[in-house]
Amino acid sequence: MRLSMEGPAYLPLGDQVLLLQFGQEVSMELNLYIHQYVQAIQAARIKGIQQAVASFCSISISYDPILIRYQHLVNALQQMDTTKLVSVSPKGRVLHIPVVYGGEYGQDLDYVADTVGLSPDEVVRIHSDETYLIYMLGFIASFPYCGDMDSRLSLPRRTNPRVKVEKGSIAIANRQTSIYPVSSPGGWHIIGRTPLNTFDPYSNPPSLFRAGDYIKFEAITASDAENWNELTRKEWTEQWQE
Repeated sequence: MRLSMEGPAYLPLGDQVLLLQFGQEVSMELNLYIHQYVQAIQAARIKGIQQAVASFCSISISYDPILIRYQHLVNALQQMDTTKLVSVSPKGRVLHIPVVYGGEYGQDLDYVADTVGLSPDEVVRIHSDETYLIYMLGFIASFPYCGDMDSRLSLPRRTNPRVKVEKGSIAIANRQTSIYPVSSPGGWHIIGRTPLNTFDPYSNPPSLFRAGDYIKFEAITASDAENWNELTRKEWTEQWQE
């Protein structure tokens, strides 16, 4: 991968967060570069930095202003050697997610199929054939924004969002796909559901996902999901997390 990349813009967000803005256009190439940039920040061990969080086109850095002042932080970041990042593609984990597609688990699958002019089976095949980059986590805890989905499945968000989307629901919108880690309101199209628990606030780390990892969906039956338990989860994780 080779990017013609200028340095980021440095923007203050209040008195404890610094935003590194790398432009406005969402692309996989830029996002992979941003994940590398986060790794470089972590490796630099700049005193006072508490957390660096990647998004589509930016990095938010939270810091302790008692330990490091804003301009000193900017100066330290500007002194990092990032010249080698553009030629290295990081290798994130591939997380295989079991999914029951359609029926009561994916109530929008038939609508999606009709709208895009495909059969439900074709939608499932196309959706599960790809391996998706996790661009970022957001909206709610551990919600992974994944892409890029095949353009044949691209649909805008629902006109009327649901008040409640079930935990584990697999959803699509535009050219992105995601997993609802908890029950919440949502406006994406629901095509399936996973029995795998991807978020536990009492675990460390609480989320199964990290930005820069990849997701591969694997179709299972409703019977498989109904018989899912902790042993199944353990066996699945040992077999499928690369």
